[in-house]
Amino acid sequence: MIKVIVSDFSRVLLFPKDKTYQGGLNSLHRKLSEKANYNPFNYFELNQELLGLYKSLKDKYPIYIFTTDAIQDAPEFQPYLKPIFKDVLSAKKMNTDKKLAEAYNLITDHIGVNPDQILYIDDTIENIQAAKQAGLNTFLYANNEELLKQVREALDT
Repeated sequence: MIKVIVSDFSRVLLFPKDKTYQGGLNSLHRKLSEKANYNPFNYFELNQELLGLYKSLKDKYPIYIFTTDAIQDAPEFQPYLKPIFKDVLSAKKMNTDKKLAEAYNLITDHIGVNPDQILYIDDTIENIQAAKQAGLNTFLYANNEELLKQVREALDT
């Protein structure tokens, strides 16, 4: 039975406005933040539909972000994230790699539930495979329509 939801941030909850951009969002954010008057919302957009689903579930399921680096720490994103997420965990700050099952063992220990009680959502197959290896339930993010249907079915909402 799912008791906790853990979501990736980049390319699940945050997307580049430039749909042709294929690089990392953290590296783009670091580069752009060197500009005067940088506003992340000029270059990135939050997945408001998925945030809405998470917001509707947060009273029943603790919801966490597990991400690679630190783009989610930008002050501009905080009003959208703080009301929904119980905690934000960064692989970089935890000195781990999301492609390793051990990373998800750390997450499980931090949250304090069994791996099979966690639903983990990510857009990268290697991260999904590592999470599965650690015993988590997983969904590979492809688009909102598919994910929202999968989450609702898994949670029976």
